Amino acid sequence: MKRSLYLICIFFAAFQLFTGLNQNQASAEHVTDQFDELNQIGLFAHTLKDNQAHVSSWSVYAREIQSSGVTRKNFDRTANQVKKKFSDYEWRSLEPNEGAIGWEGTKKIHSGNVQMSINYMAYPRGKHFQTVTLYRVNGESFKQIQWSQNKKYIRAEMKRIFNGEEHIYTCVKAYHSAKMKLALIDEGMRYLKLFSATPVERLQEKTFVSISAYTKTWNNAIYTANKKMNIQAALRNDGDRTIIVLGSPIITVEY
Repeated sequence: MKRSLYLICIFFAAFQLFTGLNQNQASAEHVTDQFDELNQIGLFAHTLKDNQAHVSSWSVYAREIQSSGVTRKNFDRTANQVKKKFSDYEWRSLEPNEGAIGWEGTKKIHSGNVQMSINYMAYPRGKHFQTVTLYRVNGESFKQIQWSQNKKYIRAEMKRIFNGEEHIYTCVKAYHSAKMKLALIDEGMRYLKLFSATPVERLQEKTFVSISAYTKTWNNAIYTANKKMNIQAALRNDGDRTIIVLGSPIITVEY
């Protein structure tokens, strides 16, 4: 678990650098005042339920790249400020991993059995550090009344945590109690069609398929091979059932 947190941090930092040439254009596509990414959770959940899938979990992941050229002393001082500000979270130090350092705060809210975590982390850049703040929310079964309450809470938390430059990723995971009649690739394409999405990349194996696509339904987007994408569908055969994950702009959970 500790290692995965660092890998997430490093992955998104590298991803940010890799897409740097498209940063201005991508930022123009990420306008939270015009579109609320959190609404995607309800949209994905209802779409899966309408297609006889059982929602097993949902997640919201947000990250904000912050200061560069940070010394260890600067990081420690800011980390103490973060812990004090968010004293309602239970904090623990993360063991250093490949030069990355950080703190994790967690708390649980009982509406829908929801777990929240904040990670204030830094990874090496030359002789100094680049800092990043990560916020993850994991929920179990989806119920609209609970989700409406949780959405307000999550939105308020993000206003506390971030400086308005966060990037948000949403995922909903579900399963069919039986193998699908259609091939996985066809079923994945069918789900994307429900969102008027055009495929841009795909990965297909015998028991697994992942499709990246772009839809004009919402305006958040990232870039892959100079093509915009803002929705992913992943399907996997798991014994006598099929796992389905919908995410935007990419999937950030294991499947």
